[in-house]
Amino acid sequence: MTLPNQCTMIKFLFLIAILVPLLSESTHAQFNLYTEYQGIYDDNIYNNNQQISDFINSISLGSAYNIESEFNNLQFFYEGNWNYFKTTTSKSFNSHRIGIVETYLFSTDDNPLNAGLNYSFRNNKDEFEVYDFDQISAYVNYRHSISETDFILPGYVYNRNDYKNFTLFSHNEHKLFLSWISNFETNTSLTLNGEFNFKQYFEEYDYEDYLNEASLLKFLLNIGQSLGQNTGINGYTVVRINLSEGSRYLLDDSLIYYEEEIFNDIYSYDGIEAGLGLKHFFNESIELNLEAKYLIRNYSSLPAADKDGTELGYLREDKMFGFGIAVDFNMNGILDGLSFSATWNYFKNTSNDYYYTYTNQVVSASINYGF
Repeated sequence: MTLPNQCTMIKFLFLIAILVPLLSESTHAQFNLYTEYQGIYDDNIYNNNQQISDFINSISLGSAYNIESEFNNLQFFYEGNWNYFKTTTSKSFNSHRIGIVETYLFSTDDNPLNAGLNYSFRNNKDEFEVYDFDQISAYVNYRHSISETDFILPGYVYNRNDYKNFTLFSHNEHKLFLSWISNFETNTSLTLNGEFNFKQYFEEYDYEDYLNEASLLKFLLNIGQSLGQNTGINGYTVVRINLSEGSRYLLDDSLIYYEEEIFNDIYSYDGIEAGLGLKHFFNESIELNLEAKYLIRNYSSLPAADKDGTELGYLREDKMFGFGIAVDFNMNGILDGLSFSATWNYFKNTSNDYYYTYTNQVVSASINYGF
């Protein structure tokens, strides 16, 4: 895909989003604003065996302006996030996103077409500035009712990811997906999803086993079951199949920095993930969520290393177990739009790479206000 075509697509989406609501017979506008503070204790901020902990103060601010009609909603939005690390202050960063979302209903309360365009960027500090990036993202999806209980959802996502200090990792990304959703009289829901991901790097090189493009397939199965008016459970499985051989890496003073380690690249491994979740409403104001998951990652080109950093003669393999609990409190009785939540997550990762056998606990509490 060439840049002129990208610009043409973006301009087209923007024009459609602007014109459709203006052509509606009657519209009304609404402004929304939210702010959130989150305090996070993370006992392993780098997710490795060094176990460096920190406390993070996170502040989020968002706003949206909606232009609505009977069959159409156009939204302009902004999302900002500021994260301050108390000890490792150089790891502090802020990120911002602006965009538009167009939703059109082809029938009353049903068959929505969604299209969106947004721009985001992230600013880091000091030695972490090399991770600064900006992204242009556009997407479109359509949910069609096959029957009262069955739906099909095809869609496409385009991302342009630009790492201005790591240009060899900058790329265009395309995602095509198709989902099937069914609901049964037994209060059971079934979701099937297939996804094809493809990325192409801006800079191309003619080196052996050095990727100029990468692709993967992802499949998801999710089954949900209601256990009563206030309780539900679900189980899911995700399978990833890497279709590429090779990797991208940066050479610096005889050291090799792999994209898989720098950005936790999803295109770098085959794997399977399975999980269980439970949701329970104690009343209209208190919600409990529990989740457990297990995943396997077999890296296709990333060598394992010993404690001295020496590459071994085999590829890295990881296995992770995770468990989490979250409690959400609706505090509308005190002030409309006010809520509080607390979470605890535990992860244990085992690997044939010395640096990636670790545990990680993350505890957080947040307060949110929106209107």
